Amino acid sequence: MKLHHVSYQGMSDIMGLIYPQGRDSIFNAFADSVEKTVIPPIEDFQIVLYDEQHPKKGQTQKFRLTLLDSVIGQPIAEELHDSKNPATIMAFLTKYLDPSKRTFVVMDLYSSYPRVFTEFFGENLIHQYCLMHLNKLIVLDFPTNTTIEQELMKYRLLNIFYNRDAEIKFLRGMVEEEQMMKQGAKKEYRTWLRKQRAIFRDFVHDQELERCRKKRKLVQRPYIGALRVFDELM
Repeated sequence: MKLHHVSYQGMSDIMGLIYPQGRDSIFNAFADSVEKTVIPPIEDFQIVLYDEQHPKKGQTQKFRLTLLDSVIGQPIAEELHDSKNPATIMAFLTKYLDPSKRTFVVMDLYSSYPRVFTEFFGENLIHQYCLMHLNKLIVLDFPTNTTIEQELMKYRLLNIFYNRDAEIKFLRGMVEEEQMMKQGAKKEYRTWLRKQRAIFRDFVHDQELERCRKKRKLVQRPYIGALRVFDELM
């Protein structure tokens, strides 16, 4: 049924005629089977991070193009140029990368990158946007001074890429109270909201400090985990 692109609800309806199972049970069973699948290593491929910096001296704007080897964390190449137009990027890639090699490229959201890299690698390109920039897109979709309900939705979206369960649990404890406060005077609600936002910011800051003390980073979700969170969110 997966091979024929049947939805999980469709699978549940079909299984109801054979051995009844809910769509969540089917999704979890499939996800677990994928996680247990032994995938043979892919030979002769590379994972490359592409980025740019914009150094400036006086009124002179320069562009530093950078390629990093994601596996060993070492620079492949970096060069300083007067422009970052497609022709410059193409010449830079040609100098340091092999277009015949299967390549995963992680890059930011600059609009011309996908076309340039696809032209260079062709079918050997696997394109991945930087998670930091995807997170920034989510944050920019919300106002600076959010309601608690909006903040909860923002963190549910951020939760796709990184484990934000603690923040979501904290915000869910505030949402019901917010609905009650909204029914009262607007001035009291605004005062309450400012206080709750400050409390939440302190909580997030404390979480960051705790990770720093333990020398840990935010837990990034594996692909199947991110897919499961996204499916539940939808």
